[in-house]
This record gives sequence, C-alpha cells and structure tokens, in this order.
Amino acid sequence: MKTAIQYLFFSVLILFSAYSAGAGSKQANTETPYTLIKSVGDQLFIDIGKLKDLDEDKKRTELKKLVSAQLMPHIDIKFVSFKLLGKHVREVKREQAVSFIDAVEQYLTGTYANVLMSYKGQEVRFIEPVLNSKSKFASVKSEIVEPGAPSIDIVFKFRKNKKGEWQVYDLVAESISLLNAKQKEIVSRISEVGIDKVTNELITKS
Repeated sequence: MKTAIQYLFFSVLILFSAYSAGAGSKQANTETPYTLIKSVGDQLFIDIGKLKDLDEDKKRTELKKLVSAQLMPHIDIKFVSFKLLGKHVREVKREQAVSFIDAVEQYLTGTYANVLMSYKGQEVRFIEPVLNSKSKFASVKSEIVEPGAPSIDIVFKFRKNKKGEWQVYDLVAESISLLNAKQKEIVSRISEVGIDKVTNELITKS
C-alpha cells in the first residue's frame, strides 16, 4: 500500500502530464486550473511508454529528462522553496537562497522520476470546483481510482503567478500537506546543520 506522501507525488505527475500537453498555448493565461487539467493529453505517459524496453538505470535517467522538460516548468519552485525555508527565510544570504532553490528543483525532479518508475496506468478523476475569479489561489479536488484499493482524495493547490499562469505549489492527501510536511523536516534540519548542509543533502538525494 502506498503512503499518502507517495500518492501526493504520484498525483502531481498525473496533473503535470496534462500541463505538458497545453504548455505554450496562447490561451494558457485565461484557463482555470480545472480546464487545464481537463484539456489534457497523455503526452507524458506516451513518452514513458517508449521507455519500457530500457533497463532500470537508463529508464530512470530518461525519466529525469522528461520530468525536467515537461513537469518542472509548471511547479512554482521559488514560492515552494521559500515556504520550505520557513522561519529561516530571512536569515539566508542571496547566494544560499539561489543554491537552495536549485537543490529543491533537482530533488523534486529525482523524486518524481522515481515515482514514475512504478506508474501502471492508475485512473485519476478531477472534480470541477467553484472558483473566485479574482483570487490568485485555487484548489482542485481529484480521486485516484485503482482496482482492489480504496479511492484516495487529493487536493491540488494552485497559485497564479505574475504572468497570470497557474502553477501548483502544494498537494493535500488524507489531510496531509506535502508542503507542510516537508517544511517541518527542512526547517528542523536547517536548525541542526545549517542551510548549506541541507542544500547539499537535497542534491545528494536527487
């Protein structure tokens, strides 16, 4: 049985496969998080299918390339990184912040690639929300449906950037926020060993 955190990672991949199909669209700035999801193609998973005959190491390497090219542009990495720093955000130097943001991106890229290694075509259903057109934040609920297992509710948290584009900054499954859970870990670790050590640890885990 997958843990809630594993489901969070898995779910964001499903969502971003949708984004990859619409990336670059001239209408991207006027679409809602829900319409972006519903207008999805399966390009990412088509590309994953092409890797099925590769050995495990080569497949993981290629998956990292896919994640980097198709998924990461649609995560609000800077916003997420500053949130992860928590109380330490005001004490880090600019150079440290830049290195930390890069490390977070590398860490997420590696994590998502590893989760995709076990993708078996699970179904995801999205539920259209009632959105406030003036708000820069939005949530979209979804359900992961897998034969022989209870469905899992996932809530995607979106934030509209300065260009008017929607990006994901958090996911919540079974009342567990991926961002909050990771923030507690990162903040505690920085208090113990410092920002530079944590940055290196994230890169090592990527």
